Amino acid sequence: MKPKRSRFVYENTMKTAVVILLVFSTAFAQRTFNAEEGLGGATGIEARIDLGAVEMTLGRVGNPSEAFKVHFDYQENEEVPHLSYEVADGKGIFHLSNGKHNKHFSFFNFGDTKDSVDIKLANSVPLSLKVNFGVCDANVDLGGMMISDATFSTGVCGFNLDFSSPNKIDCHNLKIKTGVSSVDVENLSNARANYVELEGGLGSMKINFGGKLAHDCDVSVKTGLGSVDITIPAGINTVITTPEGFLTSVDVAGFYSQGGGVYRSNVTTGPRLKIHVESALGGVNIKSY
Repeated sequence: MKPKRSRFVYENTMKTAVVILLVFSTAFAQRTFNAEEGLGGATGIEARIDLGAVEMTLGRVGNPSEAFKVHFDYQENEEVPHLSYEVADGKGIFHLSNGKHNKHFSFFNFGDTKDSVDIKLANSVPLSLKVNFGVCDANVDLGGMMISDATFSTGVCGFNLDFSSPNKIDCHNLKIKTGVSSVDVENLSNARANYVELEGGLGSMKINFGGKLAHDCDVSVKTGLGSVDITIPAGINTVITTPEGFLTSVDVAGFYSQGGGVYRSNVTTGPRLKIHVESALGGVNIKSY
């Protein structure tokens, strides 16, 4: 027997009014795209989002039976963004793009008019998330979802990521790779991640480990040219390694030094947070609170 499949695609070739809702505005030269769909039997979802020149918010749906809900405003002279969702053998595949690949946008395009999109994804089934940005302003809150793994890759970006409430399941890997960006990560302990990798090119990175650390977590932070500010609750069992480069200043407060760039918290019991920080050129500030 063939596997049970359900599939639908939102794109500019579709003619059915109930599939795509377009609202034209001559005043703002914009079109609006709305889409939503139930899980369709999916017991897990792989979501890929590829966007360039966009202002984005991403969070969870309100209805546990929904797979996604999307509201997309885009320019009148552009193609309709592409959205597809397919379910096969219990796996849902979600893909959203606006046809603007990262490489098409450089630092000098940052002032260009950007699309605007609000994305809500499932919160009742495990979600594997992969997001690629070009030029963007992004606010992402993954709190209260079931994130099994997540990867974010950005070009020129202001990126805010929050786990405002604990992840419902363990996250195997959480990766953020940025170009020219300002990154702010809040309540990272709530991610329930086994491994976290944060890599920045040029810009600033602020990382807060608020929330509850459910189990041991290994964190790697690497930056090229820029600043790194890390704040950690005083009650977390923490080990920090900071091999200092010739042009990198490291300031660690609230932890005792073991020498050789190794610092430890006064708390030595409970789940362990192990952080390794490298910065080629810039400043690293780490403190407990």
